[in-house]
Amino acid sequence: MYQFSGNNEAKADNKGRLFVPALYRKPLEKAGEETLYLELDERSKCVKLYPGSVWKKMDEELRQRTNRWDENDMKFYRQFTSRFEPVELDSAGRVLIPKRHLDKIEVETEALFVGVSDYFEIWNRDNFNRSLLNEEEYAKEKQARMGNN
Repeated sequence: MYQFSGNNEAKADNKGRLFVPALYRKPLEKAGEETLYLELDERSKCVKLYPGSVWKKMDEELRQRTNRWDENDMKFYRQFTSRFEPVELDSAGRVLIPKRHLDKIEVETEALFVGVSDYFEIWNRDNFNRSLLNEEEYAKEKQARMGNN
């Protein structure tokens, strides 16, 4: 199981390739994961990258709860799976993010990788900062969710 955390800056080259920070790349390489599954999150304006094993587990869990003969189940499942694209981690540790996705998340050259448990996200730094709680809200949420532990 992966435990991605922290954040790291990266630069996109003119082809849309981003060098995956070592903090995220090394566990993937150690596990032999070459394929990541990309999901564009248009509401948050970020790209999510799931290791292949994490994607397969999510897909299997959803597939088991999907009735193939139920039209609404299949509409949702089809929409869910159609939003993911496999991308390869190349030998230099880069991933190619399609330009249409970089445009939607407003990344030209500067990108921010953010670890979120078993996957990581790619953001425009300004959009990421706007997505966060302010410090007072964060402190209240942390207390409410974590208590005295």
